[in-house]
Amino acid sequence: MNGQMYQICCITAAAKKALKEKSALTYTPLKYEKKIEFQFLPEKKLFSTKKYKAENVPAWYDYCLKKRIQDIKFLAPAAVKDRNILGFSSTRQSSVVCFYKGGEVAYFSAQWEFDSAQKMWDILYTEQEWKDAPSVKPQFKNNTESFKSVLSEIKELARKIDCNNFAMVFQKALDILLGSSDYTDTAYYIPRPEIPEENLHLFEAASTADVFGAMGSWNDSPPYMAHEKGMDKEYEFLSSELLKQVRLATLYAINEW
Repeated sequence: MNGQMYQICCITAAAKKALKEKSALTYTPLKYEKKIEFQFLPEKKLFSTKKYKAENVPAWYDYCLKKRIQDIKFLAPAAVKDRNILGFSSTRQSSVVCFYKGGEVAYFSAQWEFDSAQKMWDILYTEQEWKDAPSVKPQFKNNTESFKSVLSEIKELARKIDCNNFAMVFQKALDILLGSSDYTDTAYYIPRPEIPEENLHLFEAASTADVFGAMGSWNDSPPYMAHEKGMDKEYEFLSSELLKQVRLATLYAINEW
């Protein structure tokens, strides 16, 4: 999974767990994350306006508690106009949505900046008011069966266009959905989001099958290889469907527990 999406999922899961357990939030930054800050909306005081910036994830959560947060969700679109943009930073359009006591709803979206000197990333999450937020919080269904179906189909497409390496990736994601605990993220020693095991299987399958990026990704050579086989339509349809199922699986896994 793209690192930016992975991070926001882990932050949301950690905050959700802390809220449920009424405990402190714990978050382990990945080795390429140099700084994670959160800029809150200005708050009007009696004679001044306060602008608070949290210097790390636990400090952000503590301030959300002071603002009387009641619930938290991860949101991301299930489709994009151009999958090729997903290889660039800050293009995933994902947010952490905070539901505060009294009906206020706000969301945090991230901007990633690369520090070329230290070869690490500075990440700033900025809070924005969600005007006209829906009266009912978004809910998501378990899409395991439809996810299995598209993985099986796109695996066969990958084989037909001689992308056997991607066929193996799709098979591994399918194996995880079928019960395997051979998680891709574990192999890279990446801390997994603290969510129930059933949700974790779905999340790890989504993480494995999220093959959309830049050079070397499913966006790179496969469309041309599909074109050479006269399978442009199949490639386009199954790629869009895969992205949709990956996003729906991630939304369910992080939010519904």
